Amino acid sequence: MKINLKIAFLFLTVLTAQSIFAGKIENAFAALNEYNYFKAKGLFEKSLKKETSPATYGLAQIYYRTDNPFHSIDSAFKYVKIAEQTYGALSEKKKIKYKSFGFDYLNILEVRMKISSEFYKLALKENSVLAYSTFIVNHPWSNEMFIATHKRDSIAYSQVKEQNTSIAYQSFLNAYPESQLLNQVQSDFYLAQYKEITKSNTLVSYLDFLKKYPENPYCGEAENRIYEIVTESNSIKSYYTFVTTYPKNRNVGDAWRKIYQLYMVDFSDKRIEQFKTDYPTYPYREELDVDMAYLQLKLLPYKSDVYYGFMDYSGATIIPAVYEQLGFFKEGIALAMKDGKYGFIDKGNRVVVPFIYESATDFELGRAIVEKDGKQGMIDRTGVAIFPIVYEDLGTLSEGLIYAQKDSLYGYYDKNNTTRISARFHEAFPFLNGMAKVQIGENQAYIDEFGSQIVPPGYQEIDFFNDSLLTFVEDDQMGLMRKNCRVVIPAEFEEIGKLAMNRALVVKNGLLGYIDGSGKNVIPCTFETFPNYIKRGQFASNMAIVKVKGKFGVIDMNGKFVIPAVFEQIGDVSSLMAFSKGKGWGFMDLTGKLVLAADYDYAESFKDGLAIVEKLTLQGAIDPKGKVVIPLNFTSVDRISKEYYLVSLGAKFGVYSNAGEMIVPLNYQQIRVIDKEILVLTNQNELHYLYLPEKRIIQPKKDSE
Repeated sequence: MKINLKIAFLFLTVLTAQSIFAGKIENAFAALNEYNYFKAKGLFEKSLKKETSPATYGLAQIYYRTDNPFHSIDSAFKYVKIAEQTYGALSEKKKIKYKSFGFDYLNILEVRMKISSEFYKLALKENSVLAYSTFIVNHPWSNEMFIATHKRDSIAYSQVKEQNTSIAYQSFLNAYPESQLLNQVQSDFYLAQYKEITKSNTLVSYLDFLKKYPENPYCGEAENRIYEIVTESNSIKSYYTFVTTYPKNRNVGDAWRKIYQLYMVDFSDKRIEQFKTDYPTYPYREELDVDMAYLQLKLLPYKSDVYYGFMDYSGATIIPAVYEQLGFFKEGIALAMKDGKYGFIDKGNRVVVPFIYESATDFELGRAIVEKDGKQGMIDRTGVAIFPIVYEDLGTLSEGLIYAQKDSLYGYYDKNNTTRISARFHEAFPFLNGMAKVQIGENQAYIDEFGSQIVPPGYQEIDFFNDSLLTFVEDDQMGLMRKNCRVVIPAEFEEIGKLAMNRALVVKNGLLGYIDGSGKNVIPCTFETFPNYIKRGQFASNMAIVKVKGKFGVIDMNGKFVIPAVFEQIGDVSSLMAFSKGKGWGFMDLTGKLVLAADYDYAESFKDGLAIVEKLTLQGAIDPKGKVVIPLNFTSVDRISKEYYLVSLGAKFGVYSNAGEMIVPLNYQQIRVIDKEILVLTNQNELHYLYLPEKRIIQPKKDSE
């Protein structure tokens, strides 16, 4: 009986102790809810050993909150981790009991997330790679994980970008293999690697690069440089050395064609046959056969009803008129349209590229831009798409590079569609003298052939003024700056013209003056502006036209008057300049001396030995002695070239020579220049040509001829 009493007493003691402990936790949560932090903290601390998870959760709450003296974000994080780690050891019965106090696993995670957010704020304040890295390691569950990773990577990237070495970029790649910036850093790494190995710009350095880094995407650029270095002399010998020494180089085909082009100093059948003998391994022998067949055949488009074909220079039909549109032959093939689609044909009327495109350009250097389904691409002479037809905009080859737009951004590629500069620009322009203008956001910049910025994007509009200075626009005013955007002359001009003869016109407060190539104001802004002053006010032959008090004159490079400003109107600077003092037009020399009296209603200055003049609304042309060369019988007279003039009477056009000979009668509705030898003459459905070397009109022969 005594034994039973002891057991009962012991059991009662245990139950009482558990009841007391449960009361501590309950009382601790109650105190916490009443913001009695001193009491709650004490009760939670006394419960740590027996009920670790709810007690550490409660302490994490107290240390997290800022409305009590115990606030400590480090302690809060310490205890919330313990709460999360020990929660699983609780019995289901206790989990249900503690949930009534506002404590369960989801509550732990919620508090942990809030505490992590506070740690992110601390990392954000420090804003360093170490701070973000520590946060990322310690708080992988946080809502801020992605942005913290991005900020860490961005700072780390900016640091390695400053070093700009392959080692620095490789360290980034090793440290952050999952970074969103991985592609950009990889690209920078390859470029740095390429530049470091080839910085000496020698043949050996490029060969060494290819051997060491065959997977680097700049291997193609290295091959190009090897090609350029070996063939720098542009001789047959250098190209042949290249194709035999570097047969796997991607430029071998181009080198073979260069050999052929250089060899054909006279484009004759004998020369082609000799080339076949001298270079029996030439890989494009079929092209030689084509060239041989069509060597002497010169063709021009003609029109029959609404269709086009080709005729020879005698007017005989060579290709019948079955096409809706035709271009001129270029590089042996011509653009044509059939059934509303464009393709290319050769001189044998064979389809070289099928009629499947919505538009196309002529071939240039063996490439043509085509459009299909609203997208642009580039094809070679076989019709193979070198650039897939997926681009919104595609430029032409310029200094070995082509700009292309895809998904709203522009990048640059070589002629084989190898990416040279990644797509990251909002607008792009062709390369010229080793650089290209691009738009980045709202501002313009200049880049080199590797995509590095020569001029950063500081202003909305920029243009090179000379080798070291650029014009820029700010608030509709123009100024001059250096390549680093350091302002040399603030934006105080309404206009800055092109530099010519070390002078550029400027307009300030509505008045015109001139600066030199350094930006120095050499001729003050005292002259008035006038129609087309940007072109006519430029210096030519060390002189420029100016206007003062409504009168025109001519100044020299120092701003001194060569011809005083006493004229109502004046022509372009010339050895014999047209002028008007208000009553008729005459001519004077560059000293202002009268040469031909003001007997004309209008006149233009002499150019290439003739001057266009007008009397009684009709125009013609005279020689320096005033003799009429082209009769004053025409509505208009315009220069086509040094030797030929376009004349019109009403809506009819013809052509005169500078010797006063009518070459083409007034029978045509339109006349335009095709090249230095050919003018196109259009009249309703007729398409004729003027062959200038023979001053002969070419037109289709009739069937009976």
